[in-house]
Amino acid sequence: MEIIDAADGLLVLAGHYREGCAETLIEVDAQSRQTRMFLPLGDGPSRRWPDWVGRMFFGTRLLADGWHLVHAAAVSIDTDMGPRAVLFLAGPHGGKSTLAHRACAELSAKFLSDDLVFLQPRSDGVIAIGWPTRVSVPLELVDAATREMASTGAILDALAGGRRRRRLVLSPPEYAAMFGVERAGPTTLGAVVVVGPADAASSGRHGLEVDGKISASQIGAALTVAAQVPAQRLMMLDLLGVAGPSARPPWSMKTVQADLLAGLRDAEVAAVGLSVPDMSRLPSLPIWTALAAQVPWIMEGAP
Repeated sequence: MEIIDAADGLLVLAGHYREGCAETLIEVDAQSRQTRMFLPLGDGPSRRWPDWVGRMFFGTRLLADGWHLVHAAAVSIDTDMGPRAVLFLAGPHGGKSTLAHRACAELSAKFLSDDLVFLQPRSDGVIAIGWPTRVSVPLELVDAATREMASTGAILDALAGGRRRRRLVLSPPEYAAMFGVERAGPTTLGAVVVVGPADAASSGRHGLEVDGKISASQIGAALTVAAQVPAQRLMMLDLLGVAGPSARPPWSMKTVQADLLAGLRDAEVAAVGLSVPDMSRLPSLPIWTALAAQVPWIMEGAP
């Protein structure tokens, strides 16, 4: 990317995805506070670069405005109180994508993200925004008819907990169209579900253990792990200042944890621990019935 003009408050940049691809032009008008992108026609690969630039622009602005980026999944559920987001916190391969997809399929929840979520505490609650990354649907949750439709999606293999996992990877628009899922915008956070392993001997009769009184230290520990996304933040660094003043690095995990914990406490967001002794059973366990004991509204939108 290079600056080809900078005069009278107008910054013009040109760049391309890789050698041989068509150029994309970006105009940043400081006076009108507008950023325009001129995309090449008929050149699919070249459109990936401006897509990244657009994400960088908005990601930079969200970080600079005090939003916190966390590795999590989230969905929005329509309740009598209005839309409420449910945030799923878990370690790598800890069931976030499974729970997000099951909520959309079984509770008619709207999709926010299954990988990255922006959170911001406000005076009226904690707001959640889904960041548009690829959606990874565990293949065991995809029926044969849908697999036949999935010509645009890639099937990825991975080892998780010593077992092979296969996932259908789609863009958010592809995911919404293929599964008939609605996508949600900024939503007030209503519940945080911290997912982790459990001792089979201590689990309930359904193979689940639900703790409705998890401590602030447990939530804080989960948030600290979830906030460790340096690679994703690196992709949002705007070294040329195209998006305006950048968020000031380094990002302190203690600051993120303290800010979010205070917001969750002030907004009285429900915090639930979900322990699963056998993660291979997560696609079929009665998750929502178990969680409803602590978060009664979680099944209000279920068909």
